[in-house]
Amino acid sequence: MNGDREAGRSSLAHGGAGVAEDAIFVPDGGRFVPTKRAGSPWGPGLLHGGPPAGLLARAIEHHVPDPTFAVTRLTIDLFRPVPMQPLEVRAETVREGNRIHAVQAGLFADDVEVSRATAVLLRKSEAQADPHEGRAMPPGPEGLATSSMGGGMRRMEGPPEHVPSGFHTTIEVRWVNRPYEHGPNMAWIRIPVPLVAGEPTSPLVRAAAVSDFGNAFANIGRPGGQGYINADITLYLHRLPDGEWVGMQAQRVTEPVGLGVATTTLYDHLGPIGGTMHALLANQRRPARRD
Repeated sequence: MNGDREAGRSSLAHGGAGVAEDAIFVPDGGRFVPTKRAGSPWGPGLLHGGPPAGLLARAIEHHVPDPTFAVTRLTIDLFRPVPMQPLEVRAETVREGNRIHAVQAGLFADDVEVSRATAVLLRKSEAQADPHEGRAMPPGPEGLATSSMGGGMRRMEGPPEHVPSGFHTTIEVRWVNRPYEHGPNMAWIRIPVPLVAGEPTSPLVRAAAVSDFGNAFANIGRPGGQGYINADITLYLHRLPDGEWVGMQAQRVTEPVGLGVATTTLYDHLGPIGGTMHALLANQRRPARRD
């Protein structure tokens, strides 16, 4: 078994197979092998928070395939660094009700749980919606120039060679309000490759995978250079995103005790779709640790 795992790591984890260049993960039986596109800026051999969030959302969506239910809250606890190795996801029902489902999923590396998600799914029904008047809609994504997340990170962390490639350099970004400009950072994000090779990325998985960038967007360009890592992601959705681009307007509040909260409003081209919250911890220790 260990030999099979090592073979999977060496053949796929860093994009050795051709298909691996065009996806974040490659399925391998019941496991998912990360490619180099899943990497993190925090250290070699680690995954960015977005790909594990996407895998957990995918598992929950597959666990409850009933289209009358919608994931309205997804909380992901990032309590360990996720290694660049084959991963397994296990989902189970916590409570199955007529109108409310509660589901949890764990992400495992070598049988060690490295992240966990809990989701609340609500049954959809006919109801009167609130009017959309007065809800500000940011420009874009059409008509804006496409760049990468790496440019903003270099402004924050140093020269280009100090920012390794990974999920943060895979995504495409269209800035509405760039770092160091007045006001909250605002941008549109698109994942140009499938999360899992050979299958389309669902709207829920897309929203979950980009939700981790809320902290990064709130952090880039802030004066003083103090970085913060997020220990979790809580994603609220009142509807799923339409199209491939997800808009994020991010801001944060921090305290001198080294704690804070980052919040984002999420959009698609039709308007707001929900938001995220992140618990922040001042990054005064080595970046690879979350605990």
